[in-house]
Amino acid sequence: MKIKDGFVKCKVGEKYLVVTTGALSAENNIMIELNETSSEIWDFISQGLSADEIAKKISEEYGISLEKAENDVNKLIDNMAQAGVLE
Repeated sequence: MKIKDGFVKCKVGEKYLVVTTGALSAENNIMIELNETSSEIWDFISQGLSADEIAKKISEEYGISLEKAENDVNKLIDNMAQAGVLE
């Protein structure tokens, strides 16, 4: 799992936004708002972590069950894939 080239995350005020850049921006002008946790998951994906590794980190950091973390992480990854953000 990898984030496609042409997508960047930036912080605007208190919000995190993912936007398209370069040639991709001319084809698909996409902007996605992320909350704090989703932003962390984005960073973990950028670092090359697997969904299982990310869920474990989220579970530990937020003190939630591994099952809930897996569900939340997989839901976000599915949404990102449907939006065309992932390779």
